[in-house]
Amino acid sequence: MTVHTNNEPCDCCGEPIQPRLSRRSLLLGAGGVAGAGLIGLAAPAILKPSNVRAQEAGTSSALPDRGEYLIKRGSVVTVDDALGNIEGADIHVKDGVIVAIGADIEAPSAEVIDASKMIVMPGMIDTHFHIWTSIMRNLLAPGFEYFGVKGAFVPHMTPADFYASDMLAMAESLNAGITTLHNYCHHVMSADTVDAELRAHRDAGMRALFSFGHKDGLDKEQLIDLELAGKVHDEWFGASSPLDNLTTFGINSRGPATLSESLFRQEMDWAFERDLLVAMHAGQGRYSYGVVPMKDWGYLGPKTLIVHFVHARPEDRAAMRETGASLSYSVHSEFRLGNGGYQAQQLVHMFNDGVNVSLSFDANALAPIDMFESMSTAWYMGIPYNGTDTEGLQPVNFPDVIKMGTINGAKALGLDGITGSLTVGKRADIVLVRADDLNMVPYGNVEGMIGRTARAANVDTVIADGRIMKRGGVLIGLDVAKIKEDAVRSAYDLRQRAGGAIAVGSDWALVS
Repeated sequence: MTVHTNNEPCDCCGEPIQPRLSRRSLLLGAGGVAGAGLIGLAAPAILKPSNVRAQEAGTSSALPDRGEYLIKRGSVVTVDDALGNIEGADIHVKDGVIVAIGADIEAPSAEVIDASKMIVMPGMIDTHFHIWTSIMRNLLAPGFEYFGVKGAFVPHMTPADFYASDMLAMAESLNAGITTLHNYCHHVMSADTVDAELRAHRDAGMRALFSFGHKDGLDKEQLIDLELAGKVHDEWFGASSPLDNLTTFGINSRGPATLSESLFRQEMDWAFERDLLVAMHAGQGRYSYGVVPMKDWGYLGPKTLIVHFVHARPEDRAAMRETGASLSYSVHSEFRLGNGGYQAQQLVHMFNDGVNVSLSFDANALAPIDMFESMSTAWYMGIPYNGTDTEGLQPVNFPDVIKMGTINGAKALGLDGITGSLTVGKRADIVLVRADDLNMVPYGNVEGMIGRTARAANVDTVIADGRIMKRGGVLIGLDVAKIKEDAVRSAYDLRQRAGGAIAVGSDWALVS
């Protein structure tokens, strides 16, 4: 187990880092702006300034009704081993449930959706996404990358900012065919910010895990606020929950690389006593801790989600396979932040060693919100390399990456009995992908089309828990104009409060 000194700065994955910018450079105003290549402070001219930013962010939106639908004649990728892929199949959806899959289904009262030129697949699943950071994504610059920008934002976030950021991320996800995500909140500022995030989950209409974590910068000798976590669990996830059974509750821990064994055990015991899933970062740039001790303590299993773990060792992978612990691999983030290398080899090893591998974005400042691109990147990465310790292993192939983006993600979040495959009795989380788009023709191996060729732009229709959220290539289930306006205004106001290297100085900062 790695132990750091009190003066050693660590990133959100618990790895020691060199500060990218000093506190002084963040407060330099115009000088700091010039160094970072960003625009400086000036008065806005396009939108009228907001005199008041509501602290109780967001109001409940009217989501579409759950209808009865008959999806006809699609090329169906079920990701159900018993069903496989079915050409020209129908899917009957009623009251949010898949009630039948097969040929020539009769459902006289159902609205017919023509899928004859579509690939029909399960809604995709992201297993690790810091959605609260979404409004900062376009501020990265040379010498001022993810951690520097996040650090500049952190002290100035309000509940309204959390709500706006979360809604932006979830709308973008639904638009891309992602019907389930893991909101990995590693900046729990207050009860008000948590309430704002959960209001966003209520309003977004997609399936999610909300994992409650620490306040960014919390001293490593302090526990996360377990008292607040307990209140949130009781008030938002009880019998009278307003979340419509779409959002579940979990914990994210800073893990044994950051916490002492005593504090780590306290957090894990608290979560496991409540049967909650616990997620934690492991190293991207180097080996930060091993999971074998966690297995010995009884903390490694189906309720444990390990994120990144680029430098896992054989004994770690064996422990994960044996206990059923899952991996969340953020392929784009692993490349950008994994400066120790070994990203591709680790993916090949995890796959060959039988670990449940799921895919994730980390943040939309680090990856495109496009699970098709993540799946294809995993396919490109997933080959054995001659002369390395992966030589002779099995390559990752199209069916494998599709599972990583769907059913494996459902399993990682404890939702595989509900979603992740097109299976009779599961909830209707379904995506229709246009197979006749310019980048998709000519028709061929359907799994290759999904696992390598398709992109988010090809998503035609998205059904989330039986609600049509996107149709004809247009997101219809949410007020996209308002979501964009809120995100733009929130980012602008936040940058004004923060100043320094993220100060704004152009009307373009208020253009959505």
